[in-house]
Amino acid sequence: MQPDPWGDGDYTTPQAGQQFPQAQQYLAGTPQAMAHPIYLQPPSSTPKVIGILFILYGLVSGLGILSPLEPLLAGEGGASALRIPLINAVSSMVSAVTAILGGYWLLNYQRRGVQVIILGIVISSALAFLTYYLGEDGGLSEGLQIDESTVFGILSAAQAIAAVMCGLIAAIPILTSSAGLDRSSLFSGLK
Repeated sequence: MQPDPWGDGDYTTPQAGQQFPQAQQYLAGTPQAMAHPIYLQPPSSTPKVIGILFILYGLVSGLGILSPLEPLLAGEGGASALRIPLINAVSSMVSAVTAILGGYWLLNYQRRGVQVIILGIVISSALAFLTYYLGEDGGLSEGLQIDESTVFGILSAAQAIAAVMCGLIAAIPILTSSAGLDRSSLFSGLK
C-alpha cells in the first residue's frame, strides 16, 4: 500500500468502495497585467482599394470587346481587316474578366485575386505584342516617318513598362506588410 499523500491517515483504495479525501485548494491573489500587451491590427484596407480600382479598370477595358465593329462601321470588309480587331477584342475580354474577378477576390481579401490579375496582364500583353508584330501601330510609323521595326520596338517597350507598372499596382496588397490576405492560391492544386 502507498503512503497517504494528504497525511490524514484515511487512505484506502477505490476498489473498497471508499473515496479519496478531497482537498480544497484555493487560488489567491490578483492577476497581473501583461508588461507588453499585444494589439492585433484590423485588416488593411489596401486590398479593397486595389480591388475597386481593378474592377473599374475591368469595366472600362470591357468596352474594347466592341473593337471588331470599327472596321465594319468604317466600310472595310474582309477577314484581314478583322484580324487585328478580333485579337484586340480577345485581349480586352481577357483583361476585363481577369480584372473584375481579381478585383472581386481582393475585395474579399483573397490572395488569388492578385494572381489572376497578374495572369491577365501577362496574357493581354502577349496579345498586344502579337498585334504589334502583325503590323498594328496605330499610324505611328506614318506619323513619325520611321520604319516599322523601330515602331515595334517603341511599342513593345511601352507595353512592357505598362505591364510591369500594372503588375506592381496589383501586387501592392502582397508587398505591404499589413495583415489581411488569406492563403488562397490559383496554383495550390499544382503542387
